[in-house]
Amino acid sequence: MAKENDSAPPAAPVTTIRAKIDVGFGNNLFVRGQGAGLSWERGVPLTCVDGQTWQWSGKADDRLTFKLLLNDQVWAQGEDIVAKPGQKVEIVPTF
Repeated sequence: MAKENDSAPPAAPVTTIRAKIDVGFGNNLFVRGQGAGLSWERGVPLTCVDGQTWQWSGKADDRLTFKLLLNDQVWAQGEDIVAKPGQKVEIVPTF
């Protein structure tokens, strides 16, 4: 039986970004932003799930503000995207 004082703090929920886009052979998608260890200065690569799906997941205690980049150089069109902790966001970016 667990004691009340033995409870560990809850783990941060995992926030997931899924991008539906074919970026062409040899190209990659990156995410930049604020929260979950992201930075506006340097992108983190997304994982290619299949020919038209890219994904990134990270633990976030607070909201995540982000934007996608093609090859960590060309910013996606539109406004920054905001995700709540634990949210799964699916987007179709345009460059």
